Amino acid sequence: MTNLEKAFNRIDEYIKLRMKEDDTPGIGLALTDRDRTLRVSGYGYANLDAQTPVTGDTLFEIASIGKSFVSFSLLKEFEDGRLDLHKPASEYLPWFEVQSKYEPITVHHLLSATAGITIGVDTGPHGLHEAWNLRHQVAAWPPGSTFYTSNVGYKVLGFLLENVAGKSLQKIIQSYILDPLEMSSTHAVITQDSWRDMAIGYRPFYDDRPPHHSYPRRPIPWHEYGAGDGPVASTPKDMAKYVRMILNRGRGPT
Repeated sequence: MTNLEKAFNRIDEYIKLRMKEDDTPGIGLALTDRDRTLRVSGYGYANLDAQTPVTGDTLFEIASIGKSFVSFSLLKEFEDGRLDLHKPASEYLPWFEVQSKYEPITVHHLLSATAGITIGVDTGPHGLHEAWNLRHQVAAWPPGSTFYTSNVGYKVLGFLLENVAGKSLQKIIQSYILDPLEMSSTHAVITQDSWRDMAIGYRPFYDDRPPHHSYPRRPIPWHEYGAGDGPVASTPKDMAKYVRMILNRGRGPT
C-alpha cells in the first residue's frame, strides 16, 4: 500500500466518523495537487428519498466560496486597467452609499471585508434591495481598520463588477473563470436548471429545540441565486480544477 493509499483510507475513516457524528447526509470530496486530480470520492446521498449517491459529478451550492469567483473577476478587471482597487466604490457604482463620517469605502475595503458594514439579512435572492438599502446604514468604524465578514459587501461588489465589465455576473464568471478552466459542470449562477442536478440540503425537522440524531430531517428551502456573495454551484471534480488554478498562482490548463 502506498503512502497516498494510507492517507486516503484515513480520510475515508475520518469522513465516515464525522458524517455519523454530525448526521450528515452526503459529502463529495476531490483531492488534487498542482498537476492533477489525485482522487474523487462520494459519501452518502445527494437525495435521501431517492437514495441518489454522491459522486464526483454531484452539483453542490458552494455558498461563500463563490465570493472568490467574484474576487478573481475583479482582479482581472484591475489587471486589464479598468478598475482601481483603491478608488471609492461609488466611482464605479454611483448609487452605492453608506452613511459615514470616515473616508470613502474603496473597492479594496469591500474585497477585504474591512468596509465597516455590519448589517445584512439576505432578504431576497437578487440582493439589489439590500445593497441599495445600505444608504440608510451607518459605517461602524473607519474603513480598513477592522475585519468583519459582510455578505452584502460582496453583493455590492457583484453589481460593481457588472458595471465595470458591462455584462452580467453570470457571463463574467463563465468567460473569466469557468471556460478557461474547463469547468464545464459548474453553474455561474444558481437557476432552476441547477436544481435538477443539485444535492439537496437538509436540516433537522424541528426548529424549536436543539438538534438531535433521533429527529427526522427536512429539505432546506431552495431558490435561484445570482448575487455576488455566493452565486456558484459546482462539483467536486470541477472544484479540483479551480483549486489547481489557485495552487498554480492563476495558471489554468495548458
